[in-house]
Amino acid sequence: MDNSLLVVRDINHKYIVVERSKRMQRKYKRLLALLMAFVMTFSFSMTALAVDESDKEEKEQQIEALEEEKEQQSQALDSMQTDKANTEAEIESLDAQLAEVQAEIDTTNAELEKAEAALEQTKIDLEAAKEKEKKQYETLKVRIKVMYEKGDTGYLEILLAAEDITSLLNSTEYISKISDYDSNLLQSLQETRAQIEALEKQQEEELAQIQELKAQLESQEADLSALLDEKSAYVLSLNANIEYTAEYIAGLEQNIAEEQSALAEIEGEIRAAAAAAAAQQQASVSSGGGSYSGGTADVSGAFNSQVSASGWVWPSDTGLLTDTFGYQDWRGGNHNGIDIGAGYGSPIYAAASGTVWIAGYSSSAGNWVVINHGGGVLTVYMHASALYVSSGQTVSAGQSIAAVGSTGNSTGPHLHFGVMVGSSGGYDGYWVDPMGYVSP
Repeated sequence: MDNSLLVVRDINHKYIVVERSKRMQRKYKRLLALLMAFVMTFSFSMTALAVDESDKEEKEQQIEALEEEKEQQSQALDSMQTDKANTEAEIESLDAQLAEVQAEIDTTNAELEKAEAALEQTKIDLEAAKEKEKKQYETLKVRIKVMYEKGDTGYLEILLAAEDITSLLNSTEYISKISDYDSNLLQSLQETRAQIEALEKQQEEELAQIQELKAQLESQEADLSALLDEKSAYVLSLNANIEYTAEYIAGLEQNIAEEQSALAEIEGEIRAAAAAAAAQQQASVSSGGGSYSGGTADVSGAFNSQVSASGWVWPSDTGLLTDTFGYQDWRGGNHNGIDIGAGYGSPIYAAASGTVWIAGYSSSAGNWVVINHGGGVLTVYMHASALYVSSGQTVSAGQSIAAVGSTGNSTGPHLHFGVMVGSSGGYDGYWVDPMGYVSP
């Protein structure tokens, strides 16, 4: 084939033959050199980014582990504090019970002293009654002696036969010989002595009951005191554990803060590396005189044919993520999409088929496009250098709709790509992570 001819395929996949001029050959060589330089630069940048992303993932895992440990320790601390409060309430109740038992012991001691004094007095009365009985018995013997001396021997026989006062009274066959006075006197002696002995027995039983009650109360007092000591010791151990756990949680919080600070530094390095890679890419393209140099190149005819089975396609030729979706400390808020680093003027593709809702300019978004895909799903493309579609236009997945730029609130050429769901026909849905829909 003639070296001055070049076979290419147009966007409709038809082969055509064009003349290769020397100028085209020189341009082709420059573009080839540019591409090699870009690949080397991009590969180096991606290697650095991969390391930073690995560090970032490791830090995030460390922070997650610390947060989980903090949560577990916080739950343990709450449990110990609840246990302490319950135990202190038990101690208060035990204190009240102990005070009540001690009051009962004091009352019992007073009753015991009174019973002991009464028993002691009864013993004294019994001894006095016995002494009186003895004296009266001696008097009776004197009277019998007098009767004997007067010639009445019956009393002498009774006296000599009786072993004690009881047998004397039981000698009924001779009792009739004793005068009524003597009989009443002896009966009174027996009753008095019996009453005092019964009283003594009753008081001894009452005293034993009081002593038993006192022993029970003292045992109860000892049990309560031991339980109080146990509960008090438990509260002391809880206090020590609570103090230790609180200090441990404070240490975890400090570690979390340090790891979050380190994570923020890594994220800053990732953003800086991504921005540097994008800048190097732009500089390489500009210096090579390729189709992206000297302003916005016309890539309106470009098409990304890598449409997934779900009908979605990555919206850029590069997979360089310079910022992710979600909350970010350095922003002080949420990032409602992802940022894709790409060369100035490189094509932006529709992520899915739909109808262009917005194609215009915003002070913050710059040149931007919003596509309605139906079902409440919108996709947003910001900071473009040029727009290739207009409002109301129907687009296909992978169709070039704009060119990468840095318009609006932007620090360098990139594509801000966002996905909104739950739209009711306006910009009123909520943002979701685009990586759930597309991947490079």
